[in-house]
Amino acid sequence: MSDVGPAIWDAEEEISTGRVRRYAEVSGDTNAIHLDPAAARAAGLSAPVAHGLLIVGIVLRHADYWARGNDATITGCDTRFVRPVYLAERPVTLHVVGHLADPGHIAAEVWTLDADGVRHRAIIRPIRISYRSGRDA
Repeated sequence: MSDVGPAIWDAEEEISTGRVRRYAEVSGDTNAIHLDPAAARAAGLSAPVAHGLLIVGIVLRHADYWARGNDATITGCDTRFVRPVYLAERPVTLHVVGHLADPGHIAAEVWTLDADGVRHRAIIRPIRISYRSGRDA
């Protein structure tokens, strides 16, 4: 991916146990590692983890909002997870930033934030989101 351009969104999102439960219900992905601390521990995790597609969906919601306002359509995305989002008693705060990259592409990053609001750890490698301008259709 070439150098990124200006930020097109910069947002914080909270991932709570309740949000993960609601996602599990609507998606049908009720795997116990997302919902049950004992099942997560049995799978070698320190706590339940948020669904990866929930995290990607959050990013794509921001990208879609930008696209709709700019006569564009999201056509695809590519990423790889580098670490899970572990659920805790308090919601986990994600920092989600999107930048224009080369023509037809957005680069988006997702980080967890420490309690003091400082970036902590990347959750995924930058997501490469493809879009088509309405003018290109």
